[in-house]
Amino acid sequence: MQFKTLKDYGDLLRGQNLLSEENLHGSENKTVRDISYSSLSVDEGTLFLCKGANFKREYLLDAQRRGAVAYVAEKDMEVPDMPLFTVKDMRKSISVLSSFYFDKSWEKGLKIIGLTGTKGKSTTATMVKEILDLHKGRPVGFSSGIYTYDGKVKEKAKKLTTPETIELHRILYNSVKNKTEYLVMEVSSQGLKYDRVDALDYEICGFLNISEDHISDAEHKDMEDYFTSKLKIFQKSKAACINLDMESEYLDRVLNEAHNRCSKVITFGFSKEADIRGIKVEEKPNALVLTADVLGEIWEIPINIGGVHNSYNALCAIAISNYLGVPMDTVKKGLSQVRVEGRMEHYNIPEENVDIIIDGAHNKMSYEALFDYVREQYPNRKVGFLFGCVGDKAFNRRKEAGEIADKNADFIIITERDPGKEPVENICRDILAHIDHKEKARIIVDRDEAVTYALDKARDLKDTVLLLCGCGSDAYIKRGSKLVEFRTDGERVEEYLNSPDTMI
Repeated sequence: MQFKTLKDYGDLLRGQNLLSEENLHGSENKTVRDISYSSLSVDEGTLFLCKGANFKREYLLDAQRRGAVAYVAEKDMEVPDMPLFTVKDMRKSISVLSSFYFDKSWEKGLKIIGLTGTKGKSTTATMVKEILDLHKGRPVGFSSGIYTYDGKVKEKAKKLTTPETIELHRILYNSVKNKTEYLVMEVSSQGLKYDRVDALDYEICGFLNISEDHISDAEHKDMEDYFTSKLKIFQKSKAACINLDMESEYLDRVLNEAHNRCSKVITFGFSKEADIRGIKVEEKPNALVLTADVLGEIWEIPINIGGVHNSYNALCAIAISNYLGVPMDTVKKGLSQVRVEGRMEHYNIPEENVDIIIDGAHNKMSYEALFDYVREQYPNRKVGFLFGCVGDKAFNRRKEAGEIADKNADFIIITERDPGKEPVENICRDILAHIDHKEKARIIVDRDEAVTYALDKARDLKDTVLLLCGCGSDAYIKRGSKLVEFRTDGERVEEYLNSPDTMI
């Protein structure tokens, strides 16, 4: 990349009508060698961005000590002799400055595919990536709530479905440098609302579904705010794939926005009007066989993941791949071998006829789909359900999860998921308040202990399906204001099954 001077950054902000004031103390020609909003990552020559509602002046002073060349903030932080830019909109400025620093390199040889929706983003993104990996003969770039990959480095995701702006732009820059050609990414409502993806253009996007979620003071004030945030993806997409069977109250607005903003719109679903049309789906434990009409040609496609709801994710992946020119034989092979970390992962204890399913389900829509799957594939089995809810936000999920657990599960374990600054015990008690049959519910705050207890109970009961939900492949949780490394439920189950004390 080409390093620029402070003057260049000032001219950029001024040209974007974001600059309120600047005072560079005669440092206009100093070179910006990096850009960051974490004082811990500041080196000599870094342009420091004062980001976040909880920002403290001490972070800026720490950045100054570490060699920051200047800072950007929405107000003068009164640090003597330190060059500064004051801006009107910090989030918009971060997007503009970050894309400028990385030379918008993703416009030079990277096709970005974006997936949004209330559920199914990780699964669909992984399906598309598996197909494109086969098509290109090498792994393409990836950004999801599971992990990120830039053509060389694979890292577990640190909580956010869509990374913060600088981290995302760095992944894109490295993906171009590493010649991945494509990058598949999940696009969250928060990423769209708060301009994390503002500088990006998508070759094609997929809009999977929409239902009430993420409604809180910390996320979206109401459903309209959530929905309109999701719709913003069409402003940035050349083409769009739309689920024609999505919730009817939203479908017309989705289609209208897509047709108004995108040069091509492709529909998918089981509706007769869909361009990529599912004809039937045969559901098996841990697998599907989908029969689909792909532009007039009938294909029978095995899919290496259970849950009939995943047939929609597969249809979206087929539609995207078709638009990108991938042969259907490659699409079929990719879907036949796809594996999604933390999504419908299956373990079995045959001696007691216990099946364990690990899934990232965390909202009403995904819980209901998972229980539908269990009733269909494991009739007459007892069902155990282990889950938790996030802290500080999405409070409606606690009521929904409690009610769904009460209705569908024979035993319930409520535990830690991602508490943030809220005590885990308080979150668990809030959920328990919405469970009428409290005798079948138990709070175990420590997730390691909770999983062990759930596994022991499932084995004692026998003939049981145990659902471990919410974390999926999450490798970090937020406790207080800090990210803490966290074992996945898969790691917990494997340790249990391989332990000499519980060896089966």
